[in-house]
Amino acid sequence: MTEKAEHKPIQRPAPPPPPPPPARRSVWTTKEKLVRLAWTTLARPVWLLLPSSRPALIRLFGGTVGTGCSFAASVEVTIPWHVRCGDNVRVGERVILYGLGPITIGDNTVLDYKAHCCAGTHDMTDSRFPLLKTPITIGRDCFIGIDAYIGPGVQLGDGCRVRPRASVYKSAPPHTTLQGNPAKPINPNPVGPASSRCAEPQAQAKNPHTENPAHP
Repeated sequence: MTEKAEHKPIQRPAPPPPPPPPARRSVWTTKEKLVRLAWTTLARPVWLLLPSSRPALIRLFGGTVGTGCSFAASVEVTIPWHVRCGDNVRVGERVILYGLGPITIGDNTVLDYKAHCCAGTHDMTDSRFPLLKTPITIGRDCFIGIDAYIGPGVQLGDGCRVRPRASVYKSAPPHTTLQGNPAKPINPNPVGPASSRCAEPQAQAKNPHTENPAHP
C-alpha cells in the first residue's frame, strides 16, 4: 500500500504595496495665508471692541460691504475677501460665513442666529480630495432662518425664505420658501421684504383707518 504524497501549498509572492496617494497641495498662496493670519489675530480684537468698524474691516481685507450693514460680534468670517454684501444686510449672532468661495448677499437680506453659509467642498472623486471653492449667492430681500444651512453652489433668488434649521443643497427661484432637510419648496410666503417685516405692525398701529375683517 503506497502512501499518499503530501501536497504542499504553493507559495506565491506577495503583491506589491499600493503606490502612495498623490501629494496634496494647498490652494492658498503664501500671501493669502499671511492675510488670513492677520485676519484671525490682528483684526479680531478690533472686530470685538469696535462694532461699527466691522464692515470697514471686511473692506480693508478685500471684501465688499454696502451701506447700513451690521455684523454681530460672534459672526465667523473665514475668508473676508470672499464676502460681498449689498446694502442693509444684517448678519446675526453666531452666523458662519465659511467663504472658501465667494459669498454674495443681496440688499436687505437677513441671516438669523447660527445660520451657516458653506461656500466650499472637496472633490470626492479625486484621491487627493482637492478643495472646490464653490460660490453661494443669496438675492435681495431674503431671510435665512435660525440654524439654517446653505450648501456650496446654492443660488437663492430675490425674496426667498429659508425656514429655521432647513438645509438647502439646491438653488431656488425668487420668492421661494424652503423648509426641511433636505429643504423643499412649500407654499409661497406673502411676507414683504425682510428688512421691513418688523416695521409692518408699527405701520398698522399708526393707521387708525385700517379695517379689521374680523370685526366689520
